[in-house]
Amino acid sequence: MSFTESEYTRLLYRRQFILGPRFVERHGTWKRHAVADGLCLTAHPDLPVTVAESGNRKLLLLGYLLDPYHPDQDDAAILQGILEEIVRPTDIFQGTATLGGRWALIYADPDETWLLNDPMGLRQVVHTTDALPDLWCASQPGTIAEELGLDPDPEVMERLVGAPEYGEALEYWWPGDLSPYNGIKHLLPNRYLDLKRRSVHRFWPDRRLERIRTEECVKKCATVLHGMMESAAKRFDLAHTVTAGWDSRTALSACKTVSPEIFYFTMIYYNKTVKTPDIQVARDLITGLGLEHHLILCPDSMDAGFAEIYRKNVWGAHEGWGAIARGMYDHYPKERVCIKGNGSGMLKCRYRQGWDQACTGELLADLADIGPMKNNEMTIEHFDRWLAEAQEVSARSGIHILDLFYQEQRMARRQGMSQLEWDIVQEVLVPWNSRELIAAGFSVEGRCRGSRHPLIQHGIIRALWPEVLAMPVNPPPGIKGVAAALLWQARLWPFDRTF
Repeated sequence: MSFTESEYTRLLYRRQFILGPRFVERHGTWKRHAVADGLCLTAHPDLPVTVAESGNRKLLLLGYLLDPYHPDQDDAAILQGILEEIVRPTDIFQGTATLGGRWALIYADPDETWLLNDPMGLRQVVHTTDALPDLWCASQPGTIAEELGLDPDPEVMERLVGAPEYGEALEYWWPGDLSPYNGIKHLLPNRYLDLKRRSVHRFWPDRRLERIRTEECVKKCATVLHGMMESAAKRFDLAHTVTAGWDSRTALSACKTVSPEIFYFTMIYYNKTVKTPDIQVARDLITGLGLEHHLILCPDSMDAGFAEIYRKNVWGAHEGWGAIARGMYDHYPKERVCIKGNGSGMLKCRYRQGWDQACTGELLADLADIGPMKNNEMTIEHFDRWLAEAQEVSARSGIHILDLFYQEQRMARRQGMSQLEWDIVQEVLVPWNSRELIAAGFSVEGRCRGSRHPLIQHGIIRALWPEVLAMPVNPPPGIKGVAAALLWQARLWPFDRTF
Protein backbone atom coordinates (compact mmCIF):
# COMPACT_ATOMS: atom_id res chain seq x y z
CA MET A 1 0.00 0.00 0.00
CA SER A 2 1.06 3.62 -0.40
CA PHE A 3 0.16 6.49 1.91
CA THR A 4 -0.86 10.01 1.02
CA GLU A 5 1.54 12.67 2.25
CA SER A 6 -0.85 13.76 5.01
CA GLU A 7 -1.42 10.17 6.22
CA TYR A 8 2.32 9.46 6.19
CA THR A 9 2.90 12.59 8.30
CA ARG A 10 0.13 11.55 10.70
CA LEU A 11 1.56 8.05 11.22
CA LEU A 12 5.27 8.93 11.37
CA TYR A 13 6.44 8.68 15.00
CA ARG A 14 2.79 8.78 16.04
CA ARG A 15 2.22 9.67 19.73
CA GLN A 16 5.96 10.17 20.31
CA PHE A 17 7.94 13.10 21.71
CA ILE A 18 11.48 14.43 21.83
CA LEU A 19 12.87 16.76 24.49
CA GLY A 20 16.16 18.59 24.22
CA PRO A 21 18.02 21.91 24.04
CA ARG A 22 16.14 22.92 20.85
CA PHE A 23 12.91 22.19 19.04
CA VAL A 24 13.07 19.57 16.29
CA GLU A 25 12.45 21.61 13.15
CA ARG A 26 11.83 18.75 10.74
CA HIS A 27 8.53 17.95 12.47
CA GLY A 28 6.70 21.08 11.37
CA THR A 29 3.22 19.89 12.41
CA TRP A 30 4.23 18.84 15.93
CA LYS A 31 3.35 20.74 19.12
CA ARG A 32 6.03 22.81 20.87
CA HIS A 33 6.37 23.64 24.55
CA ALA A 34 9.16 25.44 26.40
CA VAL A 35 9.70 23.37 29.55
CA ALA A 36 12.44 24.77 31.83
CA ASP A 37 16.21 25.30 31.89
CA GLY A 38 16.23 25.82 28.13
CA LEU A 39 14.61 22.44 27.45
CA CYS A 40 12.27 22.31 24.47
CA LEU A 41 9.53 19.71 23.95
CA THR A 42 8.44 18.69 20.46
CA ALA A 43 5.42 16.36 20.53
CA HIS A 44 3.39 14.57 17.87
CA PRO A 45 -0.11 16.06 17.42
CA ASP A 46 -1.76 12.82 18.66
CA LEU A 47 0.18 12.82 21.95
CA PRO A 48 -1.81 14.82 24.51
CA VAL A 49 0.24 17.48 26.31
CA THR A 50 -1.26 19.17 29.39
CA VAL A 51 0.40 21.94 31.42
CA ALA A 52 -0.39 23.15 34.96
CA GLU A 53 1.34 26.10 36.64
CA SER A 54 1.24 27.56 40.13
CA GLY A 55 3.59 30.39 40.99
CA ASN A 56 7.07 29.34 39.94
CA ARG A 57 6.23 25.63 39.70
CA LYS A 58 5.10 23.72 36.62
CA LEU A 59 3.88 20.23 35.73
CA LEU A 60 3.82 19.04 32.15
CA LEU A 61 1.98 15.81 31.30
CA LEU A 62 2.63 13.68 28.21
CA GLY A 63 -0.20 11.20 27.67
CA TYR A 64 -3.12 10.82 30.06
CA LEU A 65 -3.88 10.21 33.74
CA LEU A 66 -6.86 8.49 35.35
CA ASP A 67 -8.02 9.06 38.93
CA PRO A 68 -10.10 6.04 40.04
CA TYR A 69 -11.32 7.88 43.16
CA HIS A 70 -12.44 10.98 41.21
CA PRO A 71 -13.57 9.61 37.83
CA ASP A 72 -15.05 12.95 36.69
CA GLN A 73 -11.68 14.68 36.68
CA ASP A 74 -9.84 15.25 33.39
CA ASP A 75 -6.08 15.61 32.88
CA ALA A 76 -6.04 19.33 33.65
CA ALA A 77 -7.91 18.88 36.95
CA ILE A 78 -5.78 15.93 38.03
CA LEU A 79 -2.57 17.77 37.17
CA GLN A 80 -3.62 20.91 39.02
CA GLY A 81 -4.56 18.81 42.05
CA ILE A 82 -1.11 17.18 42.11
CA LEU A 83 0.61 20.54 41.79
CA GLU A 84 -1.35 22.12 44.64
CA GLU A 85 -0.28 19.31 46.99
CA ILE A 86 3.44 19.61 46.22
CA VAL A 87 5.43 21.28 48.99
CA ARG A 88 8.75 19.75 48.00
CA PRO A 89 9.61 17.93 44.74
CA THR A 90 9.46 14.46 46.30
CA ASP A 91 5.74 14.98 46.97
CA ILE A 92 5.15 14.19 43.31
CA PHE A 93 5.70 10.50 44.06
CA GLN A 94 2.86 10.36 46.55
CA GLY A 95 0.75 12.58 44.31
CA THR A 96 0.89 10.02 41.49
CA ALA A 97 0.70 6.85 43.64
CA THR A 98 -3.02 6.16 43.14
CA LEU A 99 -3.27 7.28 39.50
CA GLY A 100 -3.57 5.18 36.38
CA GLY A 101 -3.16 5.88 32.68
CA ARG A 102 -0.14 5.94 30.41
CA TRP A 103 2.00 8.95 31.03
CA ALA A 104 5.28 10.78 31.45
CA LEU A 105 5.44 13.77 33.79
CA ILE A 106 7.89 16.66 34.03
CA TYR A 107 8.09 18.71 37.23
CA ALA A 108 9.94 22.04 37.24
CA ASP A 109 10.64 24.70 39.87
CA PRO A 110 13.55 27.15 40.22
CA ASP A 111 15.78 24.47 41.77
CA GLU A 112 14.70 21.15 40.25
CA THR A 113 13.53 19.71 36.95
CA TRP A 114 12.55 16.03 37.09
CA LEU A 115 11.01 13.56 34.67
CA LEU A 116 9.28 10.29 35.61
CA ASN A 117 6.86 7.97 33.87
CA ASP A 118 4.05 5.58 34.75
CA PRO A 119 4.67 2.64 37.11
CA MET A 120 5.03 0.04 34.35
CA GLY A 121 6.98 2.29 31.99
CA LEU A 122 4.33 1.99 29.29
CA ARG A 123 4.83 5.60 28.20
CA GLN A 124 8.39 4.79 27.28
CA VAL A 125 11.24 7.27 27.91
CA VAL A 126 14.87 7.08 26.82
CA HIS A 127 17.58 9.64 27.62
CA THR A 128 21.17 10.51 26.82
CA THR A 129 23.96 10.04 29.34
CA ASP A 130 27.13 12.02 29.98
CA ALA A 131 28.69 10.18 27.04
CA LEU A 132 26.94 12.77 24.83
CA PRO A 133 27.33 16.54 25.26
CA ASP A 134 23.65 17.52 25.56
CA LEU A 135 20.64 16.11 27.37
CA TRP A 136 17.95 14.63 25.13
CA CYS A 137 14.92 12.51 26.03
CA ALA A 138 12.48 10.79 23.69
CA SER A 139 9.97 8.00 23.29
CA GLN A 140 12.58 5.82 21.62
CA PRO A 141 16.29 6.06 20.76
CA GLY A 142 15.86 6.29 16.99
CA THR A 143 14.57 9.86 17.05
CA ILE A 144 17.49 11.06 19.18
CA ALA A 145 19.92 9.25 16.89
CA GLU A 146 18.28 10.84 13.85
CA GLU A 147 18.54 14.32 15.37
CA LEU A 148 22.18 13.90 16.46
CA GLY A 149 23.42 11.80 13.54
CA LEU A 150 24.39 8.83 15.74
CA ASP A 151 25.27 5.35 14.54
CA PRO A 152 24.38 2.22 16.54
CA ASP A 153 26.93 0.97 19.04
CA PRO A 154 29.20 -1.53 17.19
CA GLU A 155 29.40 -3.76 20.28
CA VAL A 156 25.61 -3.99 20.54
CA MET A 157 25.31 -4.66 16.83
CA GLU A 158 27.92 -7.42 16.97
CA ARG A 159 27.11 -9.15 20.24
CA LEU A 160 23.33 -8.80 20.31
CA VAL A 161 21.69 -7.68 17.05
CA GLY A 162 24.24 -9.57 15.00
CA ALA A 163 23.80 -12.80 16.96
CA PRO A 164 22.12 -15.53 14.89
CA GLU A 165 19.49 -16.10 17.59
CA TYR A 166 18.35 -12.44 17.45
CA GLY A 167 16.68 -12.95 14.07
CA GLU A 168 14.98 -16.10 15.35
CA ALA A 169 13.41 -14.42 18.39
CA LEU A 170 9.80 -13.60 17.56
CA GLU A 171 9.08 -11.41 20.59
CA TYR A 172 12.52 -10.69 22.04
CA TRP A 173 12.86 -7.69 24.37
CA TRP A 174 15.87 -5.62 25.36
CA PRO A 175 17.42 -6.25 28.80
CA GLY A 176 18.23 -3.81 31.60
CA ASP A 177 18.37 -0.20 30.41
CA LEU A 178 20.19 -1.11 27.20
CA SER A 179 19.56 0.70 23.89
CA PRO A 180 21.18 0.25 20.47
CA TYR A 181 23.23 3.45 20.94
CA ASN A 182 26.16 4.23 23.18
CA GLY A 183 25.11 7.16 25.36
CA ILE A 184 21.35 6.48 25.27
CA LYS A 185 19.66 4.55 28.10
CA HIS A 186 16.12 3.46 28.87
CA LEU A 187 14.47 5.06 31.93
CA LEU A 188 13.16 2.14 33.97
CA PRO A 189 10.05 2.34 36.19
CA ASN A 190 10.31 3.46 39.83
CA ARG A 191 12.99 5.99 38.93
CA TYR A 192 13.11 9.65 37.99
CA LEU A 193 15.53 11.49 35.75
CA ASP A 194 17.07 14.65 37.22
CA LEU A 195 17.15 16.80 34.08
CA LYS A 196 19.44 19.45 35.61
CA ARG A 197 22.12 17.03 36.77
CA ARG A 198 21.54 14.28 34.18
CA SER A 199 21.27 11.57 36.81
CA VAL A 200 18.77 8.77 37.48
CA HIS A 201 17.44 8.03 40.98
CA ARG A 202 15.18 5.27 42.31
CA PHE A 203 12.21 6.49 44.39
CA TRP A 204 10.12 3.29 44.83
CA PRO A 205 9.82 1.05 46.73
CA ASP A 206 10.73 3.48 49.49
CA ARG A 207 9.78 1.31 52.50
CA ARG A 208 9.06 -2.26 53.46
CA LEU A 209 5.64 -3.39 52.25
CA GLU A 210 3.36 -4.78 54.92
CA ARG A 211 1.78 -8.15 54.15
CA ILE A 212 -1.95 -8.07 53.44
CA ARG A 213 -4.48 -10.86 53.15
CA THR A 214 -5.84 -12.03 49.83
CA GLU A 215 -9.29 -10.70 50.72
CA GLU A 216 -7.90 -7.21 51.35
CA CYS A 217 -6.07 -7.22 48.03
CA VAL A 218 -9.24 -8.35 46.20
CA LYS A 219 -11.25 -5.52 47.76
CA LYS A 220 -8.62 -2.89 46.93
CA CYS A 221 -8.17 -4.08 43.34
CA ALA A 222 -11.90 -4.34 42.67
CA THR A 223 -12.51 -0.80 43.92
CA VAL A 224 -9.64 0.73 41.95
CA LEU A 225 -10.31 -1.18 38.72
CA HIS A 226 -13.95 -0.15 38.74
CA GLY A 227 -12.91 3.46 39.26
CA MET A 228 -10.37 3.26 36.43
CA MET A 229 -13.01 2.07 33.98
CA GLU A 230 -15.54 4.68 35.13
CA SER A 231 -12.92 7.38 34.66
CA ALA A 232 -11.82 6.08 31.25
CA ALA A 233 -15.39 5.76 29.96
CA LYS A 234 -16.05 9.42 30.77
CA ARG A 235 -13.00 10.46 28.75
CA PHE A 236 -12.67 8.06 25.83
CA ASP A 237 -14.48 5.82 23.40
CA LEU A 238 -13.23 2.38 24.50
CA ALA A 239 -12.36 -0.95 22.92
CA HIS A 240 -11.46 -4.19 24.71
CA THR A 241 -9.26 -6.96 23.36
CA VAL A 242 -10.76 -10.23 24.67
CA THR A 243 -9.07 -13.64 24.96
CA ALA A 244 -9.74 -16.85 26.87
CA GLY A 245 -7.28 -15.95 29.65
CA TRP A 246 -7.54 -14.71 33.23
CA ASP A 247 -5.98 -11.30 32.53
CA SER A 248 -8.51 -10.39 29.86
CA ARG A 249 -11.40 -11.78 31.93
CA THR A 250 -10.41 -9.75 35.00
CA ALA A 251 -10.16 -6.52 33.04
CA LEU A 252 -13.53 -7.28 31.46
CA SER A 253 -15.15 -7.72 34.88
CA ALA A 254 -14.30 -4.11 35.73
CA CYS A 255 -16.26 -2.91 32.69
CA LYS A 256 -19.74 -4.03 33.74
CA THR A 257 -21.25 -0.58 34.31
CA VAL A 258 -19.89 0.78 31.01
CA SER A 259 -20.01 -2.45 28.95
CA PRO A 260 -22.63 -1.48 26.30
CA GLU A 261 -20.42 1.29 24.89
CA ILE A 262 -17.29 -0.81 24.36
CA PHE A 263 -16.08 -2.34 21.07
CA TYR A 264 -15.09 -5.96 21.89
CA PHE A 265 -12.67 -7.73 19.59
CA THR A 266 -10.25 -10.63 19.30
CA MET A 267 -7.36 -10.77 16.84
CA ILE A 268 -6.42 -13.76 14.68
CA TYR A 269 -2.65 -13.77 14.15
CA TYR A 270 0.41 -16.06 14.14
CA ASN A 271 -0.92 -19.65 14.20
CA LYS A 272 -4.39 -18.88 15.58
CA THR A 273 -7.55 -19.91 13.76
CA VAL A 274 -11.27 -19.44 14.37
CA LYS A 275 -11.15 -22.78 16.24
CA THR A 276 -8.47 -21.63 18.68
CA PRO A 277 -9.87 -21.45 22.26
CA ASP A 278 -8.89 -17.79 22.51
CA ILE A 279 -11.22 -17.06 19.61
CA GLN A 280 -14.06 -19.45 20.44
CA VAL A 281 -14.24 -18.64 24.14
CA ALA A 282 -13.98 -14.88 23.60
CA ARG A 283 -16.80 -14.94 21.03
CA ASP A 284 -19.08 -17.11 23.17
CA LEU A 285 -18.32 -15.08 26.29
CA ILE A 286 -19.12 -11.70 24.76
CA THR A 287 -22.20 -12.80 22.84
CA GLY A 288 -23.42 -14.68 25.94
CA LEU A 289 -23.36 -11.37 27.80
CA GLY A 290 -25.61 -9.87 25.13
CA LEU A 291 -22.79 -7.82 23.58
CA GLU A 292 -21.33 -7.74 20.09
CA HIS A 293 -18.02 -9.45 19.35
CA HIS A 294 -15.71 -8.64 16.43
CA LEU A 295 -12.84 -10.54 14.83
CA ILE A 296 -9.79 -8.77 13.41
CA LEU A 297 -7.87 -10.90 10.93
CA CYS A 298 -4.20 -9.95 10.72
CA PRO A 299 -2.00 -10.73 7.71
CA ASP A 300 1.01 -13.03 7.93
CA SER A 301 3.35 -10.13 7.16
CA MET A 302 3.40 -6.41 6.47
CA ASP A 303 3.12 -5.07 2.95
CA ALA A 304 6.05 -2.93 1.78
CA GLY A 305 4.40 0.46 2.29
CA PHE A 306 3.25 -0.19 5.84
CA ALA A 307 6.52 -1.94 6.72
CA GLU A 308 8.56 1.09 5.68
CA ILE A 309 6.88 3.46 8.12
CA TYR A 310 6.45 0.84 10.86
CA ARG A 311 10.17 0.04 10.91
CA LYS A 312 11.10 3.72 10.79
CA ASN A 313 8.85 4.59 13.72
CA VAL A 314 10.71 2.47 16.28
CA TRP A 315 14.27 1.20 16.13
CA GLY A 316 14.27 -2.62 16.14
CA ALA A 317 10.51 -2.90 15.55
CA HIS A 318 9.22 -6.49 15.57
CA GLU A 319 8.13 -7.91 12.26
CA GLY A 320 5.46 -10.12 13.87
CA TRP A 321 4.01 -7.24 15.87
CA GLY A 322 4.05 -5.18 12.68
CA ALA A 323 1.79 -7.70 10.92
CA ILE A 324 -0.67 -7.45 13.81
CA ALA A 325 -0.52 -3.65 13.62
CA ARG A 326 -1.28 -3.87 9.90
CA GLY A 327 -4.44 -5.82 10.66
CA MET A 328 -5.47 -3.25 13.25
CA TYR A 329 -4.77 -0.39 10.85
CA ASP A 330 -7.34 -1.91 8.50
CA HIS A 331 -10.02 -3.00 10.98
CA TYR A 332 -9.57 -1.45 14.42
CA PRO A 333 -12.00 1.44 15.07
CA LYS A 334 -9.90 4.58 14.95
CA GLU A 335 -9.54 6.80 18.02
CA ARG A 336 -10.81 4.20 20.51
CA VAL A 337 -8.57 3.60 23.52
CA CYS A 338 -7.89 -0.13 23.86
CA ILE A 339 -8.26 -1.86 27.24
CA LYS A 340 -5.69 -4.64 27.71
CA GLY A 341 -5.33 -7.14 30.54
CA ASN A 342 -1.52 -7.08 30.53
CA GLY A 343 0.12 -6.29 33.83
CA SER A 344 -2.02 -8.38 36.15
CA GLY A 345 0.88 -10.84 36.39
CA MET A 346 1.76 -9.09 39.67
CA LEU A 347 -1.19 -11.02 41.13
CA LYS A 348 0.04 -14.38 39.87
CA CYS A 349 3.80 -14.71 40.54
CA ARG A 350 4.46 -15.24 36.87
CA TYR A 351 8.04 -16.38 37.43
CA ARG A 352 7.43 -18.39 40.60
CA GLN A 353 9.02 -21.55 39.13
CA GLY A 354 12.42 -19.95 39.69
CA TRP A 355 11.86 -18.82 43.25
CA ASP A 356 13.78 -21.62 44.91
CA GLN A 357 16.89 -21.06 42.84
CA ALA A 358 19.72 -18.59 43.28
CA CYS A 359 18.79 -15.60 41.14
CA THR A 360 21.30 -14.78 38.39
CA GLY A 361 21.20 -13.01 35.06
CA GLU A 362 21.25 -16.41 33.42
CA LEU A 363 18.16 -17.51 35.37
CA LEU A 364 16.35 -14.26 34.50
CA ALA A 365 17.13 -14.77 30.81
CA ASP A 366 15.80 -18.31 31.04
CA LEU A 367 12.57 -17.16 32.76
CA ALA A 368 12.00 -14.14 30.54
CA ASP A 369 10.24 -15.76 27.54
CA ILE A 370 12.72 -14.30 25.06
CA GLY A 371 13.17 -17.48 23.06
CA PRO A 372 16.66 -18.25 21.73
CA MET A 373 18.04 -14.98 23.14
CA LYS A 374 18.12 -16.56 26.62
CA ASN A 375 21.65 -17.81 25.87
CA ASN A 376 22.93 -14.47 24.55
CA GLU A 377 25.88 -13.24 26.65
CA MET A 378 25.03 -9.54 26.35
CA THR A 379 21.44 -10.19 27.41
CA ILE A 380 22.65 -12.07 30.50
CA GLU A 381 25.20 -9.34 31.33
CA HIS A 382 22.54 -6.62 31.34
CA PHE A 383 20.15 -8.70 33.42
CA ASP A 384 23.04 -9.17 35.87
CA ARG A 385 23.55 -5.39 36.02
CA TRP A 386 19.87 -4.80 36.75
CA LEU A 387 19.98 -7.58 39.35
CA ALA A 388 22.97 -6.09 41.19
CA GLU A 389 20.94 -2.96 42.05
CA ALA A 390 17.53 -4.58 42.42
CA GLN A 391 18.56 -7.27 44.93
CA GLU A 392 19.30 -4.71 47.65
CA VAL A 393 15.94 -3.02 46.94
CA SER A 394 14.20 -6.39 47.13
CA ALA A 395 15.77 -7.18 50.51
CA ARG A 396 14.88 -3.76 51.93
CA SER A 397 11.27 -3.69 50.69
CA GLY A 398 10.32 -7.34 51.07
CA ILE A 399 9.27 -7.45 47.39
CA HIS A 400 10.52 -10.62 45.76
CA ILE A 401 13.20 -9.99 43.16
CA LEU A 402 11.16 -11.77 40.49
CA ASP A 403 8.19 -9.50 41.15
CA LEU A 404 10.43 -6.48 40.57
CA PHE A 405 11.75 -8.21 37.46
CA TYR A 406 8.21 -8.58 36.15
CA GLN A 407 7.43 -4.89 36.67
CA GLU A 408 10.73 -3.25 35.73
CA GLN A 409 11.82 -5.54 32.92
CA ARG A 410 9.03 -7.61 31.38
CA MET A 411 6.38 -4.88 31.55
CA ALA A 412 8.60 -1.88 30.89
CA ARG A 413 10.80 -3.39 28.22
CA ARG A 414 8.52 -5.91 26.52
CA GLN A 415 5.01 -4.49 26.96
CA GLY A 416 6.32 -0.92 26.77
CA MET A 417 7.93 -1.71 23.42
CA SER A 418 4.76 -3.38 22.16
CA GLN A 419 2.65 -0.35 23.03
CA LEU A 420 5.18 2.03 21.53
CA GLU A 421 5.15 0.10 18.24
CA TRP A 422 1.35 -0.01 18.20
CA ASP A 423 1.02 3.72 18.86
CA ILE A 424 0.76 3.88 15.09
CA VAL A 425 -2.76 2.39 15.34
CA GLN A 426 -4.09 2.78 18.90
CA GLU A 427 -3.76 4.29 22.35
CA VAL A 428 -3.83 1.72 25.17
CA LEU A 429 -5.21 1.48 28.70
CA VAL A 430 -3.71 -1.11 31.07
CA PRO A 431 -5.88 -0.77 34.19
CA TRP A 432 -3.20 -2.35 36.43
CA ASN A 433 -0.75 0.48 35.66
CA SER A 434 -1.04 2.01 39.13
CA ARG A 435 1.57 2.02 41.88
CA GLU A 436 -1.19 1.45 44.42
CA LEU A 437 -2.36 -1.73 42.65
CA ILE A 438 1.17 -2.97 42.09
CA ALA A 439 1.98 -2.52 45.77
CA ALA A 440 -1.23 -4.35 46.76
CA GLY A 441 -0.36 -7.31 44.54
CA PHE A 442 3.23 -7.49 45.76
CA SER A 443 2.03 -7.37 49.38
CA VAL A 444 0.25 -10.74 49.15
CA GLU A 445 2.31 -13.83 49.92
CA GLY A 446 3.54 -15.69 46.88
CA ARG A 447 1.82 -18.93 47.87
CA CYS A 448 -1.53 -17.10 47.39
CA ARG A 449 -0.61 -15.88 43.93
CA GLY A 450 -0.19 -18.99 41.83
CA SER A 451 -0.81 -18.79 38.08
CA ARG A 452 -2.79 -22.02 37.93
CA HIS A 453 -5.30 -20.97 40.60
CA PRO A 454 -5.28 -17.14 40.57
CA LEU A 455 -7.29 -16.52 43.73
CA ILE A 456 -7.06 -12.73 43.59
CA GLN A 457 -8.25 -12.46 40.01
CA HIS A 458 -11.09 -14.86 40.64
CA GLY A 459 -12.11 -12.84 43.69
CA ILE A 460 -12.07 -9.59 41.70
CA ILE A 461 -14.31 -11.10 39.02
CA ARG A 462 -16.72 -12.47 41.61
CA ALA A 463 -16.91 -9.02 43.20
CA LEU A 464 -17.38 -7.03 39.99
CA TRP A 465 -19.14 -9.16 37.35
CA PRO A 466 -19.47 -12.86 38.28
CA GLU A 467 -21.38 -13.65 35.06
CA VAL A 468 -18.15 -13.45 33.06
CA LEU A 469 -17.10 -16.71 34.76
CA ALA A 470 -19.84 -18.59 32.90
CA MET A 471 -17.36 -19.51 30.16
CA PRO A 472 -14.17 -21.50 30.78
CA VAL A 473 -10.88 -19.69 31.28
CA ASN A 474 -8.04 -21.12 29.16
CA PRO A 475 -9.77 -24.44 28.33
CA PRO A 476 -7.53 -27.20 26.93
CA PRO A 477 -7.44 -27.32 23.10
CA GLY A 478 -10.02 -29.64 21.57
CA ILE A 479 -12.44 -29.49 24.51
CA LYS A 480 -15.51 -27.37 23.94
CA GLY A 481 -19.23 -27.18 24.42
CA VAL A 482 -20.79 -29.10 27.32
CA ALA A 483 -17.52 -30.91 28.11
CA ALA A 484 -15.66 -27.62 28.48
CA ALA A 485 -18.37 -26.17 30.71
CA LEU A 486 -18.38 -29.24 32.98
CA LEU A 487 -14.60 -29.24 33.21
CA TRP A 488 -14.64 -25.54 34.01
CA GLN A 489 -17.18 -25.97 36.80
CA ALA A 490 -15.04 -28.75 38.24
CA ARG A 491 -11.98 -26.50 38.20
CA LEU A 492 -13.80 -23.70 40.01
CA TRP A 493 -13.95 -25.49 43.34
CA PRO A 494 -10.69 -24.02 44.79
CA PHE A 495 -12.11 -20.52 44.27
CA ASP A 496 -15.64 -21.08 45.52
CA ARG A 497 -15.31 -19.03 48.65
CA THR A 498 -16.37 -15.64 49.91
CA PHE A 499 -13.82 -12.83 49.62
